[in-house]
Parts: sequence; C-alpha cells; structure tokens
Amino acid sequence: RCCSASSLQPFALPAGGNDLENRTKLGFWAGHRNSKIRVILARVWENDTELDISNNRINRAIGPLVYQKRFYSTKFSICPGGSQVNSARIADSIHYGCVPVILLNYYDLPFNDIIDWQKFAVVLEEHDVYWLKQILKDIADAEFVALHKNLVKVQKHFQWNSPPNRYAAFHMVMYELWLCHHVIKY
Repeated sequence: RCCSASSLQPFALPAGGNDLENRTKLGFWAGHRNSKIRVILARVWENDTELDISNNRINRAIGPLVYQKRFYSTKFSICPGGSQVNSARIADSIHYGCVPVILLNYYDLPFNDIIDWQKFAVVLEEHDVYWLKQILKDIADAEFVALHKNLVKVQKHFQWNSPPNRYAAFHMVMYELWLCHHVIKY
C-alpha cells in the first residue's frame, strides 16, 4: 500500500526527549478491547507489575492529561492493532519519547519508505504478545538508549506545523506521495 496514513494531531504536552532517568516503567498500554490482539494483551498482562496495561482508556475524571503523562514515565509504548487501520498511539509514543512496540502481523507504518522503523521502534508479530515482557526485558540498556536517541531524532517528522516546517509531517507526506507517483496507474 502506498502512502500510508498516520495519525497526527496537536499534542497536549511537550515532546519527551532527554529524560531516560524518568522512564522507570517497562511498558504501557491503555485502550479498549476492540480487537483479538488487544483482548489477549489485556488478559495476559493487565495484572503485571512491570507492564502498565489498562483495559480501557484512562478516565479523564482522575486528572487532566493522565494518559499523556504516562508516556513520560515509560520506556516502551505497546501499540497493538485495534478496530481501525491507523492509531494515534504510535504518533503519541513518538512525540512523548516512548519507544513504540508495534504488535501486529502486518502494518504499513507511516513513512515506511522514508524512515527505518527498526532504528527507533520494536516491531513484533501478534503471537509475540505472550512473551512481550521477556522480549522487552531482553533489550539491553545500550540498545534501548540507541532506540530512544533515534526516536528523538525522528520526532520532527511526526509533528504537524502551520505553516509547515522543513522535514515535518507535511513535507514527509508530500515526499511519500511523490515517491508513490511512479506506482499509481491512471
């Protein structure tokens, strides 16, 4: 599929960056059980002490921006497939400096023809959900630091600015469309 869509929106809080010492939780996910992989994720990991897995989106009544603030204290953001093709969670993860863990058998990642997701994300298949905690714990500190450092470098590509900034989301979309112009048959 050419020219994948990514979920971009104004972010409620500043970008996460040089804050590795604050990232004490291994992994985080909060969402609805609207797909098979999400049901399994919640069932297997919702009571774990190192993975912060919540069955539902975090209720706004417990405080402002609680969902967004969770990204700042977490190393990895679990991004399972849901009921839609795209997910704002991936863009949220990148913006807040939380290494995304893509948990899908196949997903056409945003800007996949332009950036190397393996350098700033962990891409797994759905059956890996049962070993998720061990997979994340097996990532050496130096490898995590490299993933996080590269994540901070690509944050600018997922920011939507008006007017557009060079190399930000608008230019990334336009470049991806340009790359696809050879593929599209009229």
